Amino acid sequence: MVPDGLTVSVVQQRGDIAPGRAQLRLANGSDRPITVVAATLTSAALSEPAAWSARRATSIGSGRVVDLPLPLPPVACTTDDDGPRVTLEVGADDGTRSVDIAADDPLHVLERLSATQCDQDAVDAVAHVEATAVAPRGDGTADLTISITPAGGGSTSALDLVALRGTPLLRFAAGDEAPLGAAVRSGDAPSTLSVAVTPRRCDPHAIAEDKVGTLFDLVARLDGKDVTLSLERPQPVADALLAFTAAACRLTPAG
Repeated sequence: MVPDGLTVSVVQQRGDIAPGRAQLRLANGSDRPITVVAATLTSAALSEPAAWSARRATSIGSGRVVDLPLPLPPVACTTDDDGPRVTLEVGADDGTRSVDIAADDPLHVLERLSATQCDQDAVDAVAHVEATAVAPRGDGTADLTISITPAGGGSTSALDLVALRGTPLLRFAAGDEAPLGAAVRSGDAPSTLSVAVTPRRCDPHAIAEDKVGTLFDLVARLDGKDVTLSLERPQPVADALLAFTAAACRLTPAG
């Protein structure tokens, strides 16, 4: 039985995007505290249940709202519209008990993630596109290398890489958007593109508290359909972009 007054929803905040995380928002509308020991989210949009990594039980006071971070497993491309469900282990007089509750998804987080994964799967069937290197020029700009590795399979889809969009931290020497103009087919040879990036802002807090500042939007066209995906970048590339930004803004010692 679900505790009276307890509601659960799925949210994703700005700081959750880069680490691939969501939040379970638990609101206690009852007149007594509720203790949560464990929480698991199940959805057709997830390849497996997502579990809250609890270090200790959490008590939610009457009228309080608590967010529980959920590392997300790989997202699945699906059109299944069954709503997400959450299994909670909550405190009881004789220990704990398990309750199953339908979760709200007011901003359609899971639906959006699944739709994006469908687009990503379709693009990956033609080619894998990612940022692979950062080379500072010494003039306040750096060359960002984008590697294109065609899948080499039987896909006949036409992939056009249209542009990259800037981030809250970085823009391009050419402006807020860098045209790419690359047509890619699955049987092509591997290739690279290079775009010049430069800091959009130089206040120390923007760099120190960066959450999505190294996540560029890749604008592509697949068989005539416009898609926008986050440009994949390994952690060393993200670190190099932050280091370049700090150096270009003269926020680190020279040399």
